[in-house]
Amino acid sequence: MDLDSMDNHELTSEEESFSNVEKPSKKKREKGMYVNKFCESWLSVPQFQNWLKKSRRTDKSGHDLCYCVLCKTEIMCHKTGILRHSLSKKHNLNMKQVSTNTKIPNLYKISPTDDNVRNAELKLSALLATNNLSFSLMDTLAPLCKNIFPDSEIAQKLSLKRTKATALITNSLGKFFFEDLYSILQIPGTFFSIIMDETTDIGVKKQCAFTVIYCDPNSGKIVTKFFDMIEISSGKAEDLYRSLKEVIVSKNIPLTNLVGFSSDTTNVMVGHNNSVFSFLKAELKNIVCVKCSCHMIHLSASKACLKLPRSVEDLLRNLGSHFNRSHLRQERFREFQEFFKTDIHKILSHATTRWLSMKQCTDRVLEQYDPLKAYLRELTFTDPSISNDDMLKTIENHFTKIYLEFMSYTLELLNGFNLMFQSEAPLLHKLKPQVESLLKSLCSNFIDVKYIRKQGSVLKLNHTDPTNFVPLDQLYLGIQASESIQNLKNDPNVAREDIERFFKSCLNFYIEVVTDIKTRFDFSDPVFEIIKIVDPGFAYGFEVKSLNFVVKRFPFLNDFIDIQELDNEWKEHALLDLHKLGINISYDAQEYWQKIFALKNAANIELFSNLKTVINFLLVLPFSNASVERIFSDLKNIKTDHRNKLNTATINALIATKQGITNVVEFKVDKTMLKSNIWKEK
Repeated sequence: MDLDSMDNHELTSEEESFSNVEKPSKKKREKGMYVNKFCESWLSVPQFQNWLKKSRRTDKSGHDLCYCVLCKTEIMCHKTGILRHSLSKKHNLNMKQVSTNTKIPNLYKISPTDDNVRNAELKLSALLATNNLSFSLMDTLAPLCKNIFPDSEIAQKLSLKRTKATALITNSLGKFFFEDLYSILQIPGTFFSIIMDETTDIGVKKQCAFTVIYCDPNSGKIVTKFFDMIEISSGKAEDLYRSLKEVIVSKNIPLTNLVGFSSDTTNVMVGHNNSVFSFLKAELKNIVCVKCSCHMIHLSASKACLKLPRSVEDLLRNLGSHFNRSHLRQERFREFQEFFKTDIHKILSHATTRWLSMKQCTDRVLEQYDPLKAYLRELTFTDPSISNDDMLKTIENHFTKIYLEFMSYTLELLNGFNLMFQSEAPLLHKLKPQVESLLKSLCSNFIDVKYIRKQGSVLKLNHTDPTNFVPLDQLYLGIQASESIQNLKNDPNVAREDIERFFKSCLNFYIEVVTDIKTRFDFSDPVFEIIKIVDPGFAYGFEVKSLNFVVKRFPFLNDFIDIQELDNEWKEHALLDLHKLGINISYDAQEYWQKIFALKNAANIELFSNLKTVINFLLVLPFSNASVERIFSDLKNIKTDHRNKLNTATINALIATKQGITNVVEFKVDKTMLKSNIWKEK
C-alpha cells in the first residue's frame, strides 16, 4: 500500500473519538489562550515521515489538527500528542502492514535489462512491418534468437510471438507515429491538404484511404504522410463526405485547418453537384479543390488513342494476353529473339488503370517487332486461330509500326508530364505553366507556329480551325515515325489514300488530346495566379508589390498574420542580397523558402514570420493523388493471398510504421514506446 494514496476526506469512527479529548472552553480562549498551529518541520522528523499530514479541518476552538494517513485518525496538533500516537499499538500494527507491501510504481519499475529487451522486441516487430513479413515469422524468430545467442541476457528474455508483435505494431509503433502526426495537425493554423481515394482490397473490402500534406514544424519541410484508411459501405457522395469529415474531427483536428483537397476525377468526387467537392466547398468556402492532374492526362491520352486504328491498341493487348503466364510460348519466342539478336525481354501487358503502361508496352513491341512478326507467322501455321490471324495481319500492315512509333513519341510527352506530377514535392505552382507548355508542344506539331506566337495564351488558342494547320504531310510525328512514313511515301506499292488516312488519324489524335486537356484542366480559380508567388524567380523579381490579393482569396489568414507586416516582409525579401547569403533562385521552391525562412535578425527573431505562414500554406496545396495510389500499392504488398485476413486497424499501423521507419537497423525507439501497457498486461 502506498502511503501517499491514502486520503483524509472523511472521519472514521476512530476519528470521532477525538471529540472525547478535552478541549479548551471558549471562555478560556477569549482570555488569550494559545491556538495550536501545525508545524511544517514535523514532516521532516524521521519518526513522523510518510504518515503525518496536516488535516484539512480545525477543531471547534480553531486549533489545527494533524492527520495520520495510516490510521485515518485526527490527532491534537501538539508534538507530545503526535509522539503518543506514534507509540500506540494500533499505529505500530499499521506500520508493519505497510512496510511489507510494495508500492504500485515499484511494480512496474523497468530495469536497464528490461528496457533493452523491450527495445529489441519493438525493433524486431518493426522489422516485420518495414519488410512486409508475416507475423507468424516471430513464432520462430524469437526462439531462434535465444538458441543462437545463449550468452545474451536480452535474447534469453525475449518474449515475442505473433500476437504480441501484432499488438506492438498496432498499439505502440503505429500508434506513436499516428499520434505524432495528429498532434501537429491539431494546432490551430497548421494548414494541411487531404488526398482521398477508394479501393477494393484482396479481401473484397471497400476501403477509403487518406494522405495529408503539411509543413513539418521541426524540419520546415513540406511532407506527405499516410493519415488513415477506413472501411466504407457506400460509395455515395454524401457518405464519402461524411466519412472524410469524421476521419478528421474524430482526431480532434480543427476542420478549419483543412485548406486543400484532391482526388481522382470521378463524378462522385469532383462533380458540380452532389459530390465531395461540392459538399466541401459548401462547408469550407475558401478550400482549394484540385482534380488529380495525373488522372486527367492519362484519360486525355486514352481518349486520343481512340482516334487511331483500333487494331493497333488491340495488338498490344492481345500480345500481352498471348504471352501472359505461358512459359511454353515465352520459351518459343525466346528462340526468335536469339535468332534476331534482340534483348531477351518479356512482352508486357497493358493495364488501362496504370498511367504509364501504354507507353511501356508500345516501346517493348517496337523493340521486339521483327522477332514478333516471325513468331506470329509460324504460330498461324502451328496454332491457327482467329486471334492469331488478326495479330499477324496487324503486325504485317505497313502502317502499324509507324503508328506505334507515333504513339511512342506522343505518349512520351504526356508521360513526362505525368511523371513530374507524381512527385511529393510541392508543385501546384508549376501545374498551369506545365500544362501550357505541354499544349504548346502538341499544338506546334500540327498548327503554324506563327499563329501560336500571336496568341496571348495557348489555353485560348483555337486549335480546331483548319486554316491555322500546317499542310497534312508536314505534321510532326517524331523522329522515328517521320522517317518511316517518308520511306513509305517512296514505296510505289503503297496507296496515296492510305498515307493520307494515316496523317488524318494522327491529326485527329492531336486535336483530340489538346481538346481534352483544355476541357479537363480548369484554371479559373484565382489560386492559380496567387500560387505564382511561391516561385523563387517570380517572388524575387517583385512583380507583385502587395500580397493583399492572397488574403482576399483566403480571408482566414487574417487570424494568423498581420497584413501590413506581410507586405513589409514581401518587400524586404525582394531586397535581400541572395548572392551574399548563398541562396540561388534556381533552387526548387521548397529548398529556396526553407533557406529564406531560416534567416533571423540580431535578436534571433525570424525575419519573415508572416510571409512564412502564407508561403507554407500555399506549398501544402495538392496537385495529384499519387500519394494515395502509393498507399494502395503498399496495401497490395501487405494484404496478399496468404495474409488476407488482416483487419484495417492492423493494416493502418503497418503502413504508418513502414512510413515512419526508413531504416530499421538505425531506428531509435522512443521512450514513450517503451511505456506501452502491452508489457504491463503480461
